[in-house]
Formats: sequence, C-alpha cells, structure tokens
Amino acid sequence: MQNRGNTKKAVFAAVGIGLAVILALSFLLFHGKDAPDNGNGRGLVVSADASDWDKNLEDRSGEASGIKIPGYGELTIGKDAGEFQMSLVNPEGNPCYFKYTLEIPETSEVLYDSDLIEPGKAITKFAVENLPEKGDYDLYINISTYSLDDSLESMNGAQVKTILHVV
Repeated sequence: MQNRGNTKKAVFAAVGIGLAVILALSFLLFHGKDAPDNGNGRGLVVSADASDWDKNLEDRSGEASGIKIPGYGELTIGKDAGEFQMSLVNPEGNPCYFKYTLEIPETSEVLYDSDLIEPGKAITKFAVENLPEKGDYDLYINISTYSLDDSLESMNGAQVKTILHVV
C-alpha cells in the first residue's frame, strides 16, 4: 500500500513538472515572437514600414567605394501635420542597414526615430512627434549604420544638416 502511494506521488510530480515545462515553452514560443528586439539587446529591428526604392539618387561619390549617404534639401511641414512625407532612403548596394533619427538641436527634440532600413528600401511617410512652434529650425538627420549580419555591429554613420520650415 505504501509503495502505491509513492508511485502516485511520483506520477503527479512528473505530470506537474511536464505541465510546467510545456507552459514555459509555450510562453517563450508565443511571446518571444512579439519581442521588440532582435538586435542583441539594443532594441534594433528591421522596419516593417520600409518599401522598395527604385528611384535613382545622384551619385556624388566619384565612383568611390563605401556607404552611400543621401543628401536632403530644405523641408517644410505644417505645424499640425502629424505625419511627414519625405524619403528616408538606404541606397541599393549599401553594405549595411540605416537607422534615421531626425532631431532639432535647438530644442533637443527628436521628431522621428526609425527602425532599421534595408539597402534598396525607404520609409516615405511617418508620424512625427515634438514639432516645434511655427518657424525655421536647423534639422539634423542622423544616420546610424549597422552590419547586415546577425551581430548588427555598429558601423560609421553620418549627419546631414538641413533647414526645417514649420508652417
């Protein structure tokens, strides 16, 4: 009789451990897919908003090899626009992802911070935050670059300075 009691306890313990393992694995499988970070703990993800970019950009590199950085002229946005229509491009053939951050240094406000953009793709419309009052402002378009492999190693970056007209 005592042997039967130990067997029941062992079966219940094994079933309980099995259920705990199944629950833990299920949690990891379903919630791990929604994790916002595939960039080694740095919050870097490839943008779902980027689309194929088939327009030609003027090449001022003189055929030099390296990362191609697009230039930007003056930009205008309505104070209440909430959405910006400009092309944040990663030119075809670049050996890296681009990550754009648009900021106004006078106010230390970040207007937009993109996810990673693959070579040959662009984000052409995005929501903006922290728009300043109407006026003209220096706008820094900061471009961070990351390797295309799984390490997403930081590479060199660039800063393009332009003028933002808020109307």
